[in-house]
Amino acid sequence: MDTRHQILVVDDDADWLDMCRDFLGQLPSKPEIRTAASGTRALALMDSQPFRVLLCDLKMPRMDGFQVISIVRRRFPHLRTVIITALGDPGLRSHAYALGVELFWLKADMERNPQMFLDCIESLLGSEEEGFRDLQNKNLLDVIQMECVLRNSSVLRVNSGPRAAQVWINDGQVIDARADGADGEAAFRKILKWKSGTFETLPAESNHVQTITKSLEAMLLEETLAVERSSNPTPAEEAAEAQFVRRLTALSYEGAEFLVTVPAKKEDNAKGWGTRDVERIAAWARRAQRTAQRIGEKFSAGPLIQAGGSNLEHQLLLLPNNGKTFVIGWPPEVEPGRMVERSKKLIETWDS
Repeated sequence: MDTRHQILVVDDDADWLDMCRDFLGQLPSKPEIRTAASGTRALALMDSQPFRVLLCDLKMPRMDGFQVISIVRRRFPHLRTVIITALGDPGLRSHAYALGVELFWLKADMERNPQMFLDCIESLLGSEEEGFRDLQNKNLLDVIQMECVLRNSSVLRVNSGPRAAQVWINDGQVIDARADGADGEAAFRKILKWKSGTFETLPAESNHVQTITKSLEAMLLEETLAVERSSNPTPAEEAAEAQFVRRLTALSYEGAEFLVTVPAKKEDNAKGWGTRDVERIAAWARRAQRTAQRIGEKFSAGPLIQAGGSNLEHQLLLLPNNGKTFVIGWPPEVEPGRMVERSKKLIETWDS
């Protein structure tokens, strides 16, 4: 019986997939390498067999890498995820880590540092070797994230030009930081802004006082939102931002994957959160309502209360409410009864 781990690589570039298959074949543990040219195909493969590591591109048609990762984090929480992209925007890196990915690699860096990349992937596969605890000139966020992934306990001494800092990690959790005269979470936020540097791994301090209680993902998400804020927001902008955060929090709390609001008038634009297929979903919702209206008139059944649908990635629930229609996407495993109940709670929060 073959007990090798499996790696799944997702990218819409066939040549890149072929290159990755050959390249990852050099890994010492000799994992089985599978490939998928789309997010839909990747999710189908993950439903049918267990994978240890997912390597995913960001820029893909129909379903991009962030959408794939969002679904994977809910449906396959134990799968280790790696972004490999040609897009070098620092904001993308922070957003990826906020979603819970283990590593973020640029394709150019992967080609320049092939052995470093292979060491990282081998570690994610569960190798006992710690092949990259002494890397230098690596993105600091990547270094900290990797210490957390491996559930290490250590003190990182970081140097970036004339600046120096320390980060305390205990069992994969950032518990304290010190930088530029600041301590705790404030110091850690300063370190996140450093683009590069060198570091030294020191022995853990078992009795060090914990001052940071938030998870790394939570701090990264807050930092991403802070960067996107206007430096001098107007009251209207502050209200809009507060509404945006409240809605995203509600979406995450209830466990939904996306939500689309469809106005009664076709000329008014639909709006969506968590999906890029807003117009396609809105068109489906309007067709469903027209069909329901015809059936209701024919059989005197009254107005549409709710309608559902599903595909490989989602369950969809359509709920008319206060002159517009909500379409909410849920993971396939959510029970229909719970889905209706949680959708109604979500809509109450959304419109409050």
